[in-house]
Amino acid sequence: MTMRLTILNDNIPSKGLLNDWGWSVLVEERHRFLFDADTRGDVLAHNSKALGISLKNLDFAVLSHWHGDHYGGFPLIGRLNPGLRLYAPSGGRIEGLSVFEVREAGEISDGIWTSGALDGFEQAVGIEAPSGLVIIVGCSHPGVDRLTEAILRVSSYKKAHLVIGGFHYPSRKTLDRLAEMAEFIAPAHCSGDEAKAYMKRRYPEKFVEVRTGTVLEVEGVPAG
Repeated sequence: MTMRLTILNDNIPSKGLLNDWGWSVLVEERHRFLFDADTRGDVLAHNSKALGISLKNLDFAVLSHWHGDHYGGFPLIGRLNPGLRLYAPSGGRIEGLSVFEVREAGEISDGIWTSGALDGFEQAVGIEAPSGLVIIVGCSHPGVDRLTEAILRVSSYKKAHLVIGGFHYPSRKTLDRLAEMAEFIAPAHCSGDEAKAYMKRRYPEKFVEVRTGTVLEVEGVPAG
């Protein structure tokens, strides 16, 4: 089964879609779940409708960390999916959702792993796809390289097929380390223009460009 990643919001806009500073990805494969929920529910509602996607009937949801540009839309998700389980680091509650606190690395569902809350603050997830391991990060405050390493370790994969998400203005050294651990890399959200330009120049064969509305069919990746 091909994995589909739909970017419901990223900092970079697309015509016909709403946009703000935030990050949200719908993952569809054996499981259907939302990773992060942007800043505003109205952005998610508009963009999902424009893209022909329902935000109902999710299996669960994941929150990378408790910053508003990642959890702001979850009250909407709670209204659409009452009682839905939300895997999140400790520190908050969302009305309508059942928060399951994540502390340690482990498998949260069949073929889906959490890095655990690194520094007690932020998690990433790894999803087993036909082409390999897909790692999704939120803002990577603890370091995208550290989050990737944690997922590889808990999943027993030697390398990621794709790492996607916000890299938090990483150094070139961090990006070089990440390039050793991943076949494809899609910097988004808070990664910054400098990091994107460096990846595109230094690792053109690995760089994947994404923005609000991007849909990736994860087999051999590039879609951009």
